Amino acid sequence: MGTDPATPGTGAVPPAGWYDDGTGKQRWWDGSRWTDEYIDLRDRSTELRTDAGQPATGVAGPGWFDDQRGRRRWWDGRQWTAAVQYSGEEQELAGIVIDGRWIHFGELSQPVAGVEASIEQGSTLLSRPAFTSSAVQRRLWGPGGAITSRRLTKAIERPRTYLVITGEEGVWVSPLGEQTVSRSREFATWVNSSAQHYRYR
Repeated sequence: MGTDPATPGTGAVPPAGWYDDGTGKQRWWDGSRWTDEYIDLRDRSTELRTDAGQPATGVAGPGWFDDQRGRRRWWDGRQWTAAVQYSGEEQELAGIVIDGRWIHFGELSQPVAGVEASIEQGSTLLSRPAFTSSAVQRRLWGPGGAITSRRLTKAIERPRTYLVITGEEGVWVSPLGEQTVSRSREFATWVNSSAQHYRYR
């Protein structure tokens, strides 16, 4: 477990509350010591638990917590919400956000290392067996969520242009408006450069 959560520069011990304990968890500090109550923010479906696995008596108050996926998420006191904060240096296009080592699409996140971005016509995508098989394997996502093989031809319009992110955790497709197509090429180049940069780090 981490060190006591002293106030930086003062050495003063903070009041009871939820603090980062240095292990990727928000742990309850009772004002004098760490307790067994924690929130493991690396688990997207996390609930407050004790080490014994029993529901904890205390519940973390509302607040912003690091989700260990390159952003901060709002915990409303009962569950995670859709509200997120990024570093302030993020790049966003068509609902896809790249921020340092992570790339995000709605609720989905994956490390940017190893992803590939491309700009594709719907007709080209639908003619590729590897793309259509991603729908069969339930690894294809659009702005409305998972795109299954049953929904594929309705979700992907042949004449439309899409920003496509392909990575280990699936394929993300986001439709582009006419005014964003030129900017999308710059964005795809940025994603691919970042993917190469972080691949070997």
